Amino acid sequence: MKQLFFFILILTSSILLSGCQILPIFQLTPVPLETPTPQLSLNQVPEIPTLPPVTPTATLSAAQSVHYENPGDIFTQVHTEMLPEKAFQQVVIFGSVHSFTTETDAWGRTVATGGFTLDHHSGSRFTVKCDDFCFFIDAKKNLISSEKLTEDSEVIVFGASGETATEINADAIAVHVIREDPIPQEANISALTTNLTYTEYDLASFPQLNPISIRAAQETATPIPTMKEDDPTPTEDPYAYNYGYGYGYDYYGYGRPTSTPNRPQRTATPDETGTPEPTPTLSLDERLLDRLNHSLENRTNYAYGAYGEKYSSYIEYDQDLNRDPSYPTRAVMNVQSNGYDFTEFWFPYSQNPMFTNWGIVCYGGDWYLPIRVSVDIDPNPDVTDVIFTDRTIRTQQNYDRERGYIRSFGYSIIDSKLFYFYQNENGYGISIDKQDYDLGFDDIPFGYIGAYSEMDPFYADDMITFFGHRGNQWVYVELKAAVNEYGYY
Repeated sequence: MKQLFFFILILTSSILLSGCQILPIFQLTPVPLETPTPQLSLNQVPEIPTLPPVTPTATLSAAQSVHYENPGDIFTQVHTEMLPEKAFQQVVIFGSVHSFTTETDAWGRTVATGGFTLDHHSGSRFTVKCDDFCFFIDAKKNLISSEKLTEDSEVIVFGASGETATEINADAIAVHVIREDPIPQEANISALTTNLTYTEYDLASFPQLNPISIRAAQETATPIPTMKEDDPTPTEDPYAYNYGYGYGYDYYGYGRPTSTPNRPQRTATPDETGTPEPTPTLSLDERLLDRLNHSLENRTNYAYGAYGEKYSSYIEYDQDLNRDPSYPTRAVMNVQSNGYDFTEFWFPYSQNPMFTNWGIVCYGGDWYLPIRVSVDIDPNPDVTDVIFTDRTIRTQQNYDRERGYIRSFGYSIIDSKLFYFYQNENGYGISIDKQDYDLGFDDIPFGYIGAYSEMDPFYADDMITFFGHRGNQWVYVELKAAVNEYGYY
C-alpha cells in the first residue's frame, strides 16, 4: 500500500513539474460508499407536512374573457383622495351623508333634488350636487337606484369642485351597500302586440366570437309560439307557412324559447298517413347571417322629427375642443335643429374604448338622444378603471328619471314603434311603444367594439336581435314583426 502511495506521489510530481508550464490540478470529491440513515423516529413527529394537491389551471374560455362587472370592492380599491383645494378641480372624496338638500327657484319651487351634505373625516363638510347626469353604483360597481342612498351612508364621490372648494358637482357616487340580486324571473311578454313575435333560444354556452357562432342548448327542443290566448283563431300560426291543418311548417324549431308564458306548446302536424310532418329548421348560425342581412337591407333612418326637422349632434364630445377648464371631468354635447344650435349640456366623460353616442331617434314628435356617461375612478393617470351608465335625453329632459329607469339604451324603431332596452331594479327589459316588458335578464350586452361588437343588438325595421343572460344561461332573442302579402308591417 505504501509503494502505491509513493508511486502516485511520484507520478503526480512528474506531471506538475514536467515541461515549462504549470498545469491545473483537479481535486475529486470522494463519493461515500454508503449514506448514513438519520437517527429520527417518526413516532416523535406530531405532524408530517404534506404538499397541497396540484390543481390544473383551466384554459380561459371566451365567456371568461368578457367581464360584465368587476367583483372588487371599490371601497378597498380606491385609496387615494383628491381633495378640492380650489374651484373647478377634479375631486375624489370619502365621507358619509349628513342630510339631503333640495334646490328651489325664486318662487320656492323645487328645481333639483338628489343633493346632500357630506361629512369628511377631517371635520370639514361639503355640499354635493347630483344632477341629471350623476349616477350611483354599489360597492361591487353595479348600477343602483338613487334610493339606495340614505342618511349616514358611507360614500365615495367622484366629480369636480364648483365655484367654491366646498361645493362638489358629482359625476358618480359609490354607496357602501351591496345590491341585492333580482329574483330570477321569466320574460313577461303576455301583453306583447299581436303583430310582433318574441322568441328566445337557450344557448349551450357563451357565444364563440370572431366570427360569432352560437349553439342551441337543445337542438331538438319544442318551440313555443307567441300567440295570444284570446286570439280568435288559436289553431292558426300567423308566422308559419300554414296549409289549413294545424301549424304547418315550423321555422322556429331550432333551440328552445324559454320565457313565453301562457302560450300553447307547438306539436308536430301529422300527414294523412299519421306520420308527423318533417319540421324544417333554420340553424342558429343561419339566423345570425339572416340578422346581418336584415340590418344591412331593412334599416330606416328615423332621425327626422314629426314636421321634417332634422336634429343632429354635430360634433363628437371626445374632442379636445369640447373640454373646458371649468368642467375638468365633463364634456359638452351640442345638438342642432335644422342647422342651428338647439341645445347643449355637460355630462361626465372620460376617454375609454366605448362608443360616444348613437345619434338621435325621432318618434311621436319627440327626439331621443342616448349617450354614454363614463367616469375613471382611479386617480392614477396611468391606470384606467372606467365605470359607466347610459343616459337618455328626450326633448331636453331626463327620460330615465321620468320613467324610473336606472338606464336605457339601444333606441330604434320596429314595426313603426319606438323600441329600446332598459334596466331597473328587476333587471333588464325591453320597451315597445312605451310599454315595458321585464325580461329578467342580468345583462344585455350593448356598446361593445372590436371582436365583441357582434354581441351587440342588431336592428332592422322588422327585426331586432340581441343576446342576454340569466345567471350562467345565455340566450339569443329574436323580436320580429309580421309582414303582410304587400310587404307592409
